[in-house]
Amino acid sequence: MLTIFKREISSYYRSPIAYCIIGFFMVLVGLYFWIQNILNAAPQFSVTLSSLGMFLTFVIPIITMKLLADEKKNGTEVLLRTSPISMAQVVIGKYFAAFAVFMTMVLLTTIFPIILLFIVEGGTSSSSGQDFGAYIGFILLGASYLSVALFTSSFTESQTAAAVSGVVSLLVLYFMQSIGATIGGTVGSILRWFSPLARYSDFTVGSFNFASLIYYITFTALFIYATIINLERKRWI
Repeated sequence: MLTIFKREISSYYRSPIAYCIIGFFMVLVGLYFWIQNILNAAPQFSVTLSSLGMFLTFVIPIITMKLLADEKKNGTEVLLRTSPISMAQVVIGKYFAAFAVFMTMVLLTTIFPIILLFIVEGGTSSSSGQDFGAYIGFILLGASYLSVALFTSSFTESQTAAAVSGVVSLLVLYFMQSIGATIGGTVGSILRWFSPLARYSDFTVGSFNFASLIYYITFTALFIYATIINLERKRWI
């Protein structure tokens, strides 16, 4: 698994993809920071983070689109399928490589709440706890989105198709809360309960819910497991 992880990380940073994604994301966060925290004088960076959920639906599939499609492109797909290394090790190694890229993006954004510490009167921010909670939620949301995008990419050998299917799947999840609220009733309640974004909203207002933490971990693990099962099925076809 560690070998797969190192190989994927090296692959990310040998190509311009990771730098372009990180650069685009930082520009986007900087723009929202300027609007929300500077122009509108919001003292909490969590306000900015809560606005970025939609953009993760587009950024995450770009991170994961190459993980499985590259094996076909480089001619290593058959080697992986026939090698003694387990498919679980392959998938988990690739997942954590993508997660490492995502965490690089997240860590770079911490410059903005640090700036707020100097802007807020007295040099401290009373909302640091809320910002910390929002970061935890943002990381958990990103981790769950990565697992979904990786799963959808396991059905195709094209990077473009992997990216598109990932975006579509994540958009469905993104709007699940709104759809549930519109439908109402039992079905609406079920949709809202399953919505990753609804759980994220709790974190952005400083409410740390242990049930939400378990939800995200379980959600992520299930989609990683589903990816392993799908690739194992292909392994023996």
